[in-house]
Amino acid sequence: MVGPPGTGKTTTISVAVSHWARNRLPVWIIAQSNVAVKNIAESLAKRDVDFTLIVSKEFYVEWHEHIYEKIQERIIRSDEMPEEPLDVQRRLGGCCVILCTLSMLSNPVVEDRGIFELVRPERLVIDEASQINISDFMVRSDCQLTGLKRLLAHTFRFW
Repeated sequence: MVGPPGTGKTTTISVAVSHWARNRLPVWIIAQSNVAVKNIAESLAKRDVDFTLIVSKEFYVEWHEHIYEKIQERIIRSDEMPEEPLDVQRRLGGCCVILCTLSMLSNPVVEDRGIFELVRPERLVIDEASQINISDFMVRSDCQLTGLKRLLAHTFRFW
């Protein structure tokens, strides 16, 4: 999907993810920027979609926490991620939609805590894909996305 601001790209992503979530189909949503991820999270919250947003402590603490006020209860900071698999499972609460930045997707805490096993990355939505250097994406995601079934990339390609 390609288009200028205000043409419905985020709405289209939210509708697709809403459908997948209602059918309990796991989906990961990533973007290069935290603001892009936050905007989609707010759109999903308006549609009553159950999701978890994983954000880094470095971005969140003391200077950006105000941008997450509307979705605070759905956030897990990387430094507060439970260590035990059962605790991680409880924290996710059966959620099948995960949002994070591209850099967080490759953060070792996500893999070490078993999040890829709990919410298999079978569907991947990439927002603002044109801002991502394809080599960065390939290096960061090659091992985590082995079960990928669907890819929706806004401003890049649509499958």
